[in-house]
Amino acid sequence: MTLAKRGYLVLTLGIILLAISFFATSSLDFTLWAILFFASMGSCTVGMIMLIVHLIKEMKNNAS
Repeated sequence: MTLAKRGYLVLTLGIILLAISFFATSSLDFTLWAILFFASMGSCTVGMIMLIVHLIKEMKNNAS
């Protein structure tokens, strides 16, 4: 699996977790909600970093 595919996968999982944390706020305890929210933000950040690294690598490959 390439870096871009893994980046998209991690970003998609983060977005799904973020949507769950927004729409399930009334039925979750605050601690569980906070864990879910920060895990989703972390996975979105990791996914975006992976995609940025892939973009930089592709730009370097095309330049040379």
